[in-house]
Amino acid sequence: MKKKGVIELADGEFPVNKIPIGKIIKGNLDLRHSKITKLPKTLSVDGNLDLSGTDISKLPKRLSVSGNLDLSETFIEVLPNKLRVDGDLRLCGSRIRTLPKRISIGGDLDLRATKITRLPDGLVVVGDLYLSGTLIESIPSGLKVGGDLYLGNTEIKKLPDNLSVTGGLDLSATPITELPKGLRVGAWLNLVGTSIKSLPKGLHVGDWLDLRVAEVKKLPKDLRVGGDLYLAGTRIKKVPGSVQVGGAIEF
Repeated sequence: MKKKGVIELADGEFPVNKIPIGKIIKGNLDLRHSKITKLPKTLSVDGNLDLSGTDISKLPKRLSVSGNLDLSETFIEVLPNKLRVDGDLRLCGSRIRTLPKRISIGGDLDLRATKITRLPDGLVVVGDLYLSGTLIESIPSGLKVGGDLYLGNTEIKKLPDNLSVTGGLDLSATPITELPKGLRVGAWLNLVGTSIKSLPKGLHVGDWLDLRVAEVKKLPKDLRVGGDLYLAGTRIKKVPGSVQVGGAIEF
């Protein structure tokens, strides 16, 4: 028996131009590129909620999404406090400027091509964090990323000490000039085209390390790279024997 106030979407995808009268949506609610401009004060979607390409400018204070929430190319500038998204949160190309202090993201967080300039302290992203093409200059010391951290083509100038990224770290084409002490990268590290002249002692990269066209002059003797090491376009012509490289070395 269907519970009162619950709308079940049998086909899993139900494009509409007007939000159904109900509080709980069982399934995926596809509103992308529709004429919708407002949502109910309380809304729970037991699936994905796609609002991309709409004129939505504000979300309800009590919004819960069990799947992905797509707000790409919308007029959203702020998010409600305590917003919970169990899947991915996509804000690419939106007007978002800040994130609330208490926000829970169970998957990826996509902020590419937005005007975001800072992240809240203690932000936890279970999946990947996409910040490419933003004006962000620094990240908080308490940031936790369970996947990859994409900072390429940003204004990032400094990273906090002892930063640990479970996946890969992209810093390509940024104005950063040095890496922090105690940096740990579980997968790959992309430093292509940066002005970094030296790498910190004890650096351990789980997969490949790309230094092409970077200004690095020498490698620390205790450097450990799990995969390939790319050195084309650098001043480095020889790798110290103490450096551990699990894959190929390309000059």
